[in-house]
Amino acid sequence: MLKEAEHGKKGNYVEMKITTEAQPFWIALKDRITKDKVSMKPFVVCRLLEENFDIKVSESAMRRYLKELSNE
Repeated sequence: MLKEAEHGKKGNYVEMKITTEAQPFWIALKDRITKDKVSMKPFVVCRLLEENFDIKVSESAMRRYLKELSNE
């Protein structure tokens, strides 16, 4: 915890918020974006995560994450 307090969290913020319960949904979502080249609406993804898995991610963080993911 001291390292985190000193340097902040390392790694991808959005990925860290995904629980094991939400993994199947998350993997399918990432596959649709990377393999099928489908664009997802960040506010809808955030709403679905919050309603179904009680995961709260800001829309701006999700927008940046999905943009990076679609550029891979």
